[in-house]
Amino acid sequence: MYGSRARIGYTSVAFVTEVFPYAFYKMVPDGVSLALLTLHQTELTRGEIDRLYDETMKAARALAKSGVDLVVLGGRPVLLSRGENLDEITGRLTRELGVPVTSDASAQLAAFKALGSKRVGTVHPFDPHEDERHDRMITQLGLSPVGSFGGGSNLVDLAKLTCNDALEWGRAFMKAHPDTDTLLYPCPHWATVEAIEPIEREFGVSVVTNLQTTVWHALRVCGINDRIEGYGRLLRDY
Repeated sequence: MYGSRARIGYTSVAFVTEVFPYAFYKMVPDGVSLALLTLHQTELTRGEIDRLYDETMKAARALAKSGVDLVVLGGRPVLLSRGENLDEITGRLTRELGVPVTSDASAQLAAFKALGSKRVGTVHPFDPHEDERHDRMITQLGLSPVGSFGGGSNLVDLAKLTCNDALEWGRAFMKAHPDTDTLLYPCPHWATVEAIEPIEREFGVSVVTNLQTTVWHALRVCGINDRIEGYGRLLRDY
């Protein structure tokens, strides 16, 4: 059953990659496997971003050489650090490697389009001083940012956050911003997928997480159209 339906390659920009594979295998159907290369992000300095960009390109080539069906690039800030847009990067690699290449940011955009999102609120795990940056990213996608909430964590401690953190922060945000139609949990390296269904049921909104959208987009690109229960409207209905 290993990879009999699809082998999905992923370049992980994280301090420690723990949550991603655990949640990935909870969501995907049997026969889908994850080929993972983790690049160990330690900080957000210019030098570190440059290193991660170069390592991401090497990782993409290694995954393609291993025979995966799709390469997904993680880490939007890293990918955009050289001034190219995402389509340029993934298109160039697709042509070079002969394997479809996409990104987690591309998956997120595709999810917003599928769900008809317009007014997006963001609950992120990092320091609140990053709220403005997250709002700006929503504006760059052509959507309206309702606002952002930062949980105050950091790159090292992401895996220590619990689903209850995501739930409590999401509920608090929705009560403060009831005009939100889509709640976004960015970053795939903290526990969010179990918060999707409760928030959708309680507030009647769509919930989008980085990891959930990556799984959804990767499955659809690989021609796997299974409707998956338990992780929100996106995987169930689209």
